[in-house]
Amino acid sequence: MQRGDVAEGVPFGRIPRGWIRKLKHFFGILLLFAQIDVVSAGDISGLPHYRFGVTPWQHGQSNDDIRVLYKPLLEWLGQRVGAEFVIVGAAGYGETIELLANESIDLAAISPVPFVLAKQRNPRVAMLVTELSWDFGNQKKSPSYEGFIITRSDRDDITGLESLRGSRFGFVRKQSTSGYVYPVAYFIRHGIDYKAFFSRVYFLGSQPRVTDAVASGSIDAGATWDYNLKQAISKHGPIFKIVAKTGMIPNLGIAANTTVPEAMQNKIRNALLMANEVLFRGLPAAGYVVKDDSYYDPVRDVVQLVARAPGLIGEEK
Repeated sequence: MQRGDVAEGVPFGRIPRGWIRKLKHFFGILLLFAQIDVVSAGDISGLPHYRFGVTPWQHGQSNDDIRVLYKPLLEWLGQRVGAEFVIVGAAGYGETIELLANESIDLAAISPVPFVLAKQRNPRVAMLVTELSWDFGNQKKSPSYEGFIITRSDRDDITGLESLRGSRFGFVRKQSTSGYVYPVAYFIRHGIDYKAFFSRVYFLGSQPRVTDAVASGSIDAGATWDYNLKQAISKHGPIFKIVAKTGMIPNLGIAANTTVPEAMQNKIRNALLMANEVLFRGLPAAGYVVKDDSYYDPVRDVVQLVARAPGLIGEEK
């Protein structure tokens, strides 16, 4: 592999490309229906039911793990609003965007860039609530988080952005907000074409894989967010340092499209604002707040900036 090459997976051999797409679509549908779980407000029949999309956002989490994490919240929510929620496990950000925009699911726990991309495809998609989370110092709750570029604290040769030239760098995937889109926008604003700037670039698929790779020394630096960095410090110890901050980013939220009637959207929104923090155990949320759609305008600006570079956002990696 030469300088600037991007490691993104293993070729499919001699299988024709068209058949690959068909097979992926077919097995994706099978997987989707295998990952449905009903979270009920009880055994009462006749309740409206809504498909709630979730995506594994940490390495090692299966769709079953995610269902377990969201089940207490959705059971409570179902009791509050008089509904049943069918949990649909999406394989990745791209599938969540497609399902929500195409109205194949009704609601989704979704991060900012996938939300913006889904709303571009379907303007009827709306963010009902935005998560509150503890800031990096655990001092206060905030509707946003920080994106970071990190390395090991013992890398004395890495002292700033320019010192990363020629290094091995890890992203998450191309529709990850803090793991790709915001750091690429940061590079663009500093006049950097990452494909030429780094000697090798890896798309590692999840946030913890990035911090694990930095910890092991298999990459020199990587992109992540504050929650995952805190988790990585708990796992590996205080072995990381922040090279750069890529920006404050709106938290993940819960979005809906018009398959959920407006009255039910209001019920869900109002109920989530009252949810007790114990219902979020294992999730990065510490509550919810309502933010105007304009709160996501800076995300749209970043998406526009990155999208000008051909092929940077439009695929799942």
